[in-house]
Amino acid sequence: MPLDSSGGDWSGLGLLGLGIYGLGLIAIGTALIISAVVLPSVKEVEFGFPVGVKVTTAVSNREDALRQEFDRQRCDLEMCAQLLCDDAAIASHLLEASWSKATTAWRGPVTQDLRTFVICNLVGLVAAHHRWASGPVRSGAVTSPLLSGLDRPERTAVVLHDFAGLSSRQIAAITDRSIDQVRADLRTGTAKAEAHQAMP
Repeated sequence: MPLDSSGGDWSGLGLLGLGIYGLGLIAIGTALIISAVVLPSVKEVEFGFPVGVKVTTAVSNREDALRQEFDRQRCDLEMCAQLLCDDAAIASHLLEASWSKATTAWRGPVTQDLRTFVICNLVGLVAAHHRWASGPVRSGAVTSPLLSGLDRPERTAVVLHDFAGLSSRQIAAITDRSIDQVRADLRTGTAKAEAHQAMP
């Protein structure tokens, strides 16, 4: 509209101000509509530390929780280990190994259910130790005469299979041997163990 000569430039400025105000309202309305459509699809907005820091913190917290759970269960688990194995020192060592294996493989929540998983590992390790390390052991020796009597491939296959819980395929990959060779080593090693245990 042309400026009114009687009002000078003030009326034109007023209309211009109203126009800018109207455009501002339109912009705000558009922003509100967009936010109403887009923001509900955003499930979570995170602020603070980078993701790597959060993952490291979560792992540390889980390790602390697992250690606290082990401390709560220690007396019960130590009793089971000592009843399963006559040598208290070996029982303690096998329990620590069982716990280490369990916490590495356990993916569930840190609850009492972890105890059963640890006991399963403990029973397997005690059985393997009884099978391969039974009989008299020389003073200061780390292993039994039976394991020492196996050749290197047999001994490697037996230890990795019965103590570390690895499959024949995994052992073959580690030792750069075929699966059939590893299985043959396990068969001959087991036969030697059975013959040793059958001796009077």
